Amino acid sequence: MTKSSLAAWLSYLEQLHPKAIDLGLERISEVADRLTLRAQPPTTLTVAGTNGKGSCVAVMDTALRAAGYRVGVYTSPHLVHFNERIVIDGLPASEQAICDAFEAIDTARGDITLSYFEFATLAGLWLFRQAGVDMQILEVGLGGRLDGVNILDADVAVVTSIGLDHTDWLGDTRELIAIEKAGIARAGKPVVVADADVPSTLLPELKRIGANIIQLDRDWTIAGDALRHEPRFEMALPKPPGLLDRNIAAGLMALDALSIDIQAQTLHDAVSGLTLAGRRQHIDIRGIDLVLDVAHNRESVAILIAALVTKPASGRTMAVFAAMADKPIHDILSACMPHVDGWFLPDFADIPRVAKSSDLADALTGCSVARYVDFDAAWSAVWSLAAPGDRILVFGSFVTVGAAIDCMQRAETSAA
Repeated sequence: MTKSSLAAWLSYLEQLHPKAIDLGLERISEVADRLTLRAQPPTTLTVAGTNGKGSCVAVMDTALRAAGYRVGVYTSPHLVHFNERIVIDGLPASEQAICDAFEAIDTARGDITLSYFEFATLAGLWLFRQAGVDMQILEVGLGGRLDGVNILDADVAVVTSIGLDHTDWLGDTRELIAIEKAGIARAGKPVVVADADVPSTLLPELKRIGANIIQLDRDWTIAGDALRHEPRFEMALPKPPGLLDRNIAAGLMALDALSIDIQAQTLHDAVSGLTLAGRRQHIDIRGIDLVLDVAHNRESVAILIAALVTKPASGRTMAVFAAMADKPIHDILSACMPHVDGWFLPDFADIPRVAKSSDLADALTGCSVARYVDFDAAWSAVWSLAAPGDRILVFGSFVTVGAAIDCMQRAETSAA
């Protein structure tokens, strides 16, 4: 079905499949085979985990491109524009290119219905094939074993930290979730584990699969500013802002596992210059510290709080917060309450999954709270009250941080 724009296609995809999330590989595998996307694919790096996936992906992409490889990157969700999900050689795919991919997928699928995410995944793979990339880096959207990207065999897999998230689909314990994450590994292929304190089920499951495990604090270590993988190498660990050492190192270990030849200085310089939007990202605006963080679960919020405590604001900390209703909102807010002086809670009426501001306000008893009809209103209000030395914290979801970035981009456009 031909559509006139990317927006029209996305609207169509949202209504095509009866379930927004429908884990399973049979339908997407069949369509992928009709498009010959699984025959002789590019070298594939697949990343799963609860937190840190985007950081690890960005490190690998940056390092590979610095070494001269042509790289396709598929991630989700996006912050502002859908195009961010499909990136080739550092540039988001054009709207026309994505529409062409969707058209090819829609024709090939016949009477098979695909979810929004499955369409997006196939579009990324289709565009990477069209571009002739050398490497494709695929970020798992949810889980691993039954996630759409797992239709391809990873040449190297990475499992970052594992926490409690998406429990309705993956299980309500870290042990159950770990089994799902482990599903991206393949027999005889390396899997980099970027956590020392793993659930008890992870390593046994990886061994059952037959993967070659390369684990933090067992096979490789981070000591101060150095990454060590004895006896193979020791190197200075790049320190891009907002990214955790273990996720940076995991990306580098994955490239080493593939025997990617990159000069140490080239690699260090490229990764050191990396910036990743929404990962403890600090922007100074007229002496006000704007912090953008997509943290949306217990573990990532704990890391955010630790970073804020390490670098305290001289003035007030005001938070613009919204999160998906299925997240552990009470735990997140309880952890943050001692560190926030005022809360600005926007509604997102067009996104049903986002928790209502009234529900968030009920969980913030005793705090200074203001509710707003939409993000723009909350954004305007917090900036009208902020003064030099204050901190504005925007967090809770990709949707919240994306809305902040959109506001800034619109302001820049109108000022130009």
